[in-house]
Amino acid sequence: MPEFTLELASVVAVSFAAIMTVGFAWRERKWGPALMMVGIVGFLAIIAYGIVPKF
Repeated sequence: MPEFTLELASVVAVSFAAIMTVGFAWRERKWGPALMMVGIVGFLAIIAYGIVPKF
């Protein structure tokens, strides 16, 4: 399994930011808030992965 480096974390963070941006742009539609939630949960997952110690 590849190591979770700063570069990989940055790419993942930019993707989740793009998902949140699309969700915000479509906030009046059905999928907009769901996309924003996916982006937020993605950012929280990145943070949690950095906090949880590796065994």
